[in-house]
Amino acid sequence: MIGFFRALGYPFRGFAFFAGHRELWKYAAAAFAVNFVLFAICAALFFACLDDLVAWILPENSWGRSATGCLVTIAAVSLGLFLFTILGKPVAGPFLDAMTERMLVLLGEPPPPPRGFLRTVGRSIVNLTLKLIFFGGIQVALLLLLVTPLGFFYPFLSGFLTVLFLGFEVMDYPLDARRVPVAARFAWLVAHLRPTLAIGAFLFLVFWIPFVGILALPLVVCGANLLAHDIDVARSKR
Repeated sequence: MIGFFRALGYPFRGFAFFAGHRELWKYAAAAFAVNFVLFAICAALFFACLDDLVAWILPENSWGRSATGCLVTIAAVSLGLFLFTILGKPVAGPFLDAMTERMLVLLGEPPPPPRGFLRTVGRSIVNLTLKLIFFGGIQVALLLLLVTPLGFFYPFLSGFLTVLFLGFEVMDYPLDARRVPVAARFAWLVAHLRPTLAIGAFLFLVFWIPFVGILALPLVVCGANLLAHDIDVARSKR
């Protein structure tokens, strides 16, 4: 079993693997360009509306206005990463899927059957929709906390769910390349919760650094592929 702290090293292993295989660079460049545009648009819209949003929650010169702004920012980043993944996955996903399938060959695994671009996009949308029913439903339910005395805990619970969703979304690339059914991926998530959280936590943290997160995404996907490969190898030795 690969634990949380050991799994945190896999994004760095992914970077080393990526740097040593130039044939992967073109896929990462295409995914970065698409995600950069989406992230820049989302970030610009949020910061343009931040002052108005804080003023809507608390009147001007109210006590706790700065703290409210921080909490709103934390909650917005969590929700923004969630929405950013929703928007970016169907567009950038095919490039990262192609990179993942290329990595399978480089790791000595049998390549999956070829799929066309439109079929890949359609499959990505269907898979994402099923995951949104689960994760998105919980996110919406958590919004109810904002109208209760427990509203203070919303940013932390939403952040945890976002970390889990990000980790699962990244690990979905190697699972999809191995043609694991969506229902079985949820079972995989439960069985490997700690490494999934580690991958999600790493991506969540780097997304706080402007533009570093979208640059790191293909590298984290490489790390996720290495993680899934090592888990499969360890399982086969049991």
